Amino acid sequence: MASKNPVKGFIRCHMPDCGAIATVHAVGEHRILTEGSPPKNKRNTGRLYYNCPCCGFQQGKGATFQAHIESQMKPTKAEFKPLEAAPIKAQESHTVTELQPVSKPETKPTVTVTETPLKPDVDRLKAAKPYIYGLLALIGLFFLLNKKDTLTNE
Repeated sequence: MASKNPVKGFIRCHMPDCGAIATVHAVGEHRILTEGSPPKNKRNTGRLYYNCPCCGFQQGKGATFQAHIESQMKPTKAEFKPLEAAPIKAQESHTVTELQPVSKPETKPTVTVTETPLKPDVDRLKAAKPYIYGLLALIGLFFLLNKKDTLTNE
C-alpha cells in the first residue's frame, strides 16, 4: 500500500529473494503537513519506515532497525547499483525409474478370547463406600424431615 507520508529517501529491501528499491517515509509527516497537528500516537512521530513495492514489506520498529534505515538510505533511486542476477546452476537431469509395488501377503492378527467374567475393582468399591453411605444418610434425612412435616400439618 502506498504511504501518504512524503518520501524521505530510498533503501534496498532486505527480504530474501526481493532486493527491490523501497521508499523511506517518516511516521506522521503527512498529517503535520496537511493539518498542522501531530498524529494521535505522538511517540512514533518522526520514526522512519519503508514500503517495498514488490513484496509489500513494511518495517520500522526498533532502534536497531531505525539505525539500519538511516545508514542505508539514499536520497535518490539512481544511487543504487542494479542487482546482479544470481548465477543459475545447471541442474543435472536425473532419470526417473518407476518402482513396481511389492505385494505383501496379508497377515491377520490373532485374537484370543477368554471367557472369564470381569470382576469389579476392589479399590474402586472401597473408594465409593463413603459416597454411598453419605447418599443413604441424605435420603434418610429427607424422609425424616418430610415425615415431621406431615405430622404437624394434620
